[in-house]
Amino acid sequence: MAHVPRLYIRGKLEPGRLLLEGEAATRLGAVLRAQPGDEVRLFAGEGREWRAEVRETARGRVAVEVLGVVRQEPPPEPVVEAWLPIIRAQRFEWALEKCTEAGADIIRPVATAFGQRGEAPSDGKRERWERIAVEASEQCGRLYVPVIEPAAGLEALLGVFRGVLVALERDGLRPAELAPLLPGRGRLAVVCGPEGGFSPGELALLRAKGALFARAGPYVLRAETAAVAGVVLVRSLAC
Repeated sequence: MAHVPRLYIRGKLEPGRLLLEGEAATRLGAVLRAQPGDEVRLFAGEGREWRAEVRETARGRVAVEVLGVVRQEPPPEPVVEAWLPIIRAQRFEWALEKCTEAGADIIRPVATAFGQRGEAPSDGKRERWERIAVEASEQCGRLYVPVIEPAAGLEALLGVFRGVLVALERDGLRPAELAPLLPGRGRLAVVCGPEGGFSPGELALLRAKGALFARAGPYVLRAETAAVAGVVLVRSLAC
């Protein structure tokens, strides 16, 4: 293998022999063609990364020896939520992947007035979104996998959210103005509108909730680009 792969493993990791099956075994054995003696890194989304070595490979199964922890980190602060508008599937999934890479801890699909119409996301679609988040976490070196929440309406979420809200707006606060207003701990949500932006009613709700309006550059961004830019902005300023 040209590089050391990282694999997310559901369940508890500890030193000793571990039998991988399913997607993890297929990726390691069939796709990456791992051989006995190859190194692999494993994580279970609880803040630790383990070094392991491949011991045996067989059809549909790979046995590894978990050797020890090589990296450990506490949960990031503050907890960053990305409220993604429900837009066309391919663009939403791109935003989900990139928000994972940018450091979102919770991802919430949000129904807005000018967003994509149609039925609520199915269980199958949520499973696909969770796989995308896992694969992005494996690739980017995260130790915690973001939680994908069920879809909800913007008004309903605003009614129960407790934390700092940041909504993107072209004429909003510049980074230097925004930074002192962001918490170092607690919960922070980046709220992004769809292509048509927020409706007047939604803007009124955001203002009534005390949302901070921030800019992520001088130009008009597509919805999925704005979501990623917003997560990068608050994660970099609030760390």
